[in-house]
This record gives sequence, structure tokens and C-alpha cells, in this order.
Amino acid sequence: MEEQVTGRQIGVKFGVIFGLISTLYTLAMAMARIQLPFVGMFIQWAIVIGVFVFACKEYKANNGNIMSFGKGFSIIMIASLIGGLIRSVSTYVYFMVDPAYLDFNKDAQQSSPFGPPPDQSNAGMEGMMSFVSSPEFMTIMSFVGAIFAGLIFGLIVSAIMKNEEDEF
Repeated sequence: MEEQVTGRQIGVKFGVIFGLISTLYTLAMAMARIQLPFVGMFIQWAIVIGVFVFACKEYKANNGNIMSFGKGFSIIMIASLIGGLIRSVSTYVYFMVDPAYLDFNKDAQQSSPFGPPPDQSNAGMEGMMSFVSSPEFMTIMSFVGAIFAGLIFGLIVSAIMKNEEDEF
């Protein structure tokens, strides 16, 4: 008798894949000192959606082409939690190894066309900027971002990929 693959096994497998791919992308951009505000966001979305779709496809392939919306969503949330944790921890470690990246990132944010005008900077803004660009805050926001991506894209991908059993 062939063993059926569980949703948790698929979620863990693709969570590790998501974490590694996302970490490689993030670290490559950080090491190369490249800032791609909008393009980078779409690349991250493509990575997230691609991993989620492949996770659902693998589950369906191993379970008679059947997957409920809830099962697909739970697989994606497991993958998001594990992938976000891997990416956050590895990014935090990189920030500790290369603290100069934080200065680069802070300078890039301040020179952004969406940053505050130069004449409106004050001590309160500088304090907030140093908090927002701290390794701890960036690590937490990376994890929270992965969770929100799992929620939003998980709902969409699960709704599209579901294939429930016929009632008759």
C-alpha cells in the first residue's frame, strides 16, 4: 500500500524551498548593494506565488488530484511560516556579519524619491529612521511580510488550485 503524502509534509518541504530561494534572492541583492523598490517587490511576489502553486500541485499529484480550499490554504500557511522564519533568521545573521549594509539601506531610503524632503528632517524622524532600519525591526517585518504574503496569496492560490471531490 502506497503511503499518502500529508499536507504538513508538503508545507514543510515547500517552506524550506521558499525560505532558501527567498534568502538567496535577498542576500544576493544585499551583497550586490542593489535596491529595486518596485521590481524587487514583483520578483518576490513571483517567488512566493510560484512556490505556493508548486506546493499545491504536488499535493494534488500525490492525492488523486483532489485538494480542498482549506487544505491548500493550510499547506501555504505552513510554507509561509517556515519560509518566513528561515528568511528572517538568515537575513538577521547577514546583518550581523555585514553591518555596513544597514548604513547603505538607510542612505538608500533617505535618498528615495518617497523619503521626506531634506528641509523637514528632525531629531524625531532620525530616531524613528534608526529604529526602522535596525536589524531587529527588519527581521520582524520580514517574518510578518511572509505571513501576510501567505494569507493574501494563499487565499488566491488556494481558490484557484482547489479541486474538490464530486458530491455524486
